[in-house]
Amino acid sequence: MVRKVDQGYWQEYFKTYNAKRYDDLVNNFYTERPTFQNPKYKLAGRQAIADFFRQQHAEVNETLTPITVVLTPELAALELDAVFYSDKDLPGFYVQPLTRGVKFNMGMAAFYHLEGDRIAQARVYWMKPAA
Repeated sequence: MVRKVDQGYWQEYFKTYNAKRYDDLVNNFYTERPTFQNPKYKLAGRQAIADFFRQQHAEVNETLTPITVVLTPELAALELDAVFYSDKDLPGFYVQPLTRGVKFNMGMAAFYHLEGDRIAQARVYWMKPAA
């Protein structure tokens, strides 16, 4: 059964992501052979995507909140609010260095190319705060 890709779909997607349930995320929302790309990495396959999220968030809490969602049958374009936090200093964190106990906020733009109710390709762009 194909799910309706609507606001509720994306709420469930980010609820799963924010809970760090990455195997559930890729198995329930992605196609068999998805790709994921951000400014520093390009990944192929469900397992690679889940492993990347798990590794990058081992010591980091990231909360993504959709601000704007624009949907077509083949594409979802989302404006996201991202909050990163860690209980450790992480000078090598891939988005930007994190300082223990200090939240870092930034915006993101994400484009999800869909095949039915599954994500075939995700491209995420960072909108870092102006200096």
